[in-house]
Amino acid sequence: MLSDTDRKRHEHLTEGGKVTGFVVQYEIFIENKWMPVVRYDTAHGFAHKDLVNPDGSKEKILFGALDLNEALTVADKDINENWERYKDRYFRRLKR
Repeated sequence: MLSDTDRKRHEHLTEGGKVTGFVVQYEIFIENKWMPVVRYDTAHGFAHKDLVNPDGSKEKILFGALDLNEALTVADKDINENWERYKDRYFRRLKR
């Protein structure tokens, strides 16, 4: 938990000490449910970041040539350091 209404979910798979897949997601509790705000994952076979809008649409941002171990570290650190900024972005878009 990051606060009473903010949380980070972190799941990853490893094989032989190397990351083979992951999800790191920042969520807010709004209207009695947890809503994704930013998600890093490997769901499409490559590491990427999705910025989720209140209407459910996503803005996909691709990583460069990071291996999955590095990408997981970047994702975890980004959410730890910037979740409040992502929350502000989400609420600004909610009010439009």
